[in-house]
Amino acid sequence: MSDGAAGPSSSSPAAPEQSGVPVPKAEFIEDVAAFLADKDADKVLAQLQDNLRTYRMIQDDLAQKRGRTMQKLPELRRAVEIVKELIERESAGEATTTDFLLAEGVYAKAKIKGAKTVNLWLGADVMLEYPLEEAATLLAENESNCRANLKTNEESLAFIKDSITTTEVSIARVYNFDLERRRKHKDAGGSS
Repeated sequence: MSDGAAGPSSSSPAAPEQSGVPVPKAEFIEDVAAFLADKDADKVLAQLQDNLRTYRMIQDDLAQKRGRTMQKLPELRRAVEIVKELIERESAGEATTTDFLLAEGVYAKAKIKGAKTVNLWLGADVMLEYPLEEAATLLAENESNCRANLKTNEESLAFIKDSITTTEVSIARVYNFDLERRRKHKDAGGSS
């Protein structure tokens, strides 16, 4: 913290191994008087406010990513179940009766017998044909990755929430200390 404008978290190392988020960890200011001894309180408060804005922006981004991941997970689960059902029916030599969505609210019944492949949307308007076993493996792997991403996201959100709380406490402590210091200086006859 060699720079007078630096806040307590600006020089601390990033904590990606703890949270998956490449941002500095907010550090609690134990001794506000010692911390502000050679610093301008207004610059420190400005830096802390900037850190707080950054943490809140990251929190919003993580919440949006969590929502998208939560939306993908049931779709992946359903796709895995459908492919497994097709594999079971194909190995037993049975036909599968299903409803296909033709348009919003319009379905058509179809019997599928001897299905050897499925077409999977990969995203970005890309669809590929996979053998049933390979599709089941790919979908199960994607579901596993989705669950891992969700877990990492939850850990990152917890890290960011802790950083927000610590930064808010630091802002309050620095502000109150500076206010008290200015009052004492004013009462002693000096001007602020």
